[in-house]
Amino acid sequence: MNPSSFSMLLIIIIAILTVSITNFIRKSIIKKQDMEKMIEANLFRQELMRAKRRGDQKTIQKLEKRMDYIKKIEFEIMKKNLVVMIISMALFLGVYCIMSMSFGDIGVPLPGDFFIPLITQEGALTFYGWYILVFFAISLPLSKAFGLGMMGGGLAEKSSQDKKQEKKAS
Repeated sequence: MNPSSFSMLLIIIIAILTVSITNFIRKSIIKKQDMEKMIEANLFRQELMRAKRRGDQKTIQKLEKRMDYIKKIEFEIMKKNLVVMIISMALFLGVYCIMSMSFGDIGVPLPGDFFIPLITQEGALTFYGWYILVFFAISLPLSKAFGLGMMGGGLAEKSSQDKKQEKKAS
């Protein structure tokens, strides 16, 4: 195995570890109860929008009484999502900086005139491009493997209560 191939394989492994750690942190901070509250808030917003479109003042007034509770829920989830984002970015950038010291000059030749802005140089995929492509390519599959969705670290699975509420809303 040539040094370039070994480096690219090592970058893939490091990216997988980074994404796995990020997903573990996301799952640790944002609990299932938080996501259930967020689903409740989303259903509330949908119901409020439907009532506003119909001009149903009675329903709007009834829903506006719950607005403070819904805003409190959304604020709590937003704080947790912000913490997850900050930790994730710090981890991504920290690993990126450390790896750039070791792999910064490595490039993978690309066929023909293949060009991707910002991540290819002189017909080769740079370390930076490879790390970013691998990181984002494995993020979705690993998130699904951890049982996480892509929307702010939400849990992908819906509870039976959520499905019942969605049927009622339809």
